Amino acid sequence: MSMRPATLRRRAALAFLVPIAIVVACGGSGTPEPATYPPGAVVIESKDRKFDADMLLVPADTAFPLVLVNHDSDKHNIAIRTKAGFEGDIIFRHDPVSNMTITLDVPPIAAGTYHFLCEVHPTMTGTVLSQ
Repeated sequence: MSMRPATLRRRAALAFLVPIAIVVACGGSGTPEPATYPPGAVVIESKDRKFDADMLLVPADTAFPLVLVNHDSDKHNIAIRTKAGFEGDIIFRHDPVSNMTITLDVPPIAAGTYHFLCEVHPTMTGTVLSQ
């Protein structure tokens, strides 16, 4: 017994559409994968011209990765200085970036208290404790 052309077309359409529906339902644009950072990374996020932390604990005398997650289209950077604001010596800095995640390699910092800021938006500040 042969099938009618309309039945064949329906079956062909289902054979094509069902796998697409499964892919969209299972792996579409759902929750993004959790971020993975390098071991020992210090992570700070910027959003709405604010950092999500006002204190960073970093290892003394050991290089470490610093991850800046910038959620803004505004450019931000992090500069670590010996004194608050633009006073004191620069310990570390990088060029501003916008709307991206960047991993920065920070050289060893001697034990002590330092200050960080976004040089583009100097009200974005905090303290660095190297211990």
